[in-house]
Amino acid sequence: MFEASIFNSIGDFLSDKGLEALGALLMIYLGIFVKREIMPLLQIRRNREVAEYILVIADDVTDYFRLKFPSAHWSVWLDRAVDRIIEVTGVGRDVADRAAKAAVVRRGEAISRPEMK
Repeated sequence: MFEASIFNSIGDFLSDKGLEALGALLMIYLGIFVKREIMPLLQIRRNREVAEYILVIADDVTDYFRLKFPSAHWSVWLDRAVDRIIEVTGVGRDVADRAAKAAVVRRGEAISRPEMK
């Protein structure tokens, strides 16, 4: 009879407050796991999609200015292209500048680097 009362008390504990506590601990662990493992993967995917979006817009903008000023060197209209990329995407000037220069390079034109002093 003593064994039956132990199992009854264990069963009562596990069926009520014990399961609630175990469920709460599992939810906390699941939240930590999602924050550490899943969120960085989603952030990487989102960043990649945004970068592709910016590059497509940079390609379109540089193509537009290349067609608008066919005889001009790319350096003449590059600042206008950077301003347009900023206007469309809302990114910073450095990101828009890199995207515009990358679009020009992908089209086969060489970009000279600024000289180091």
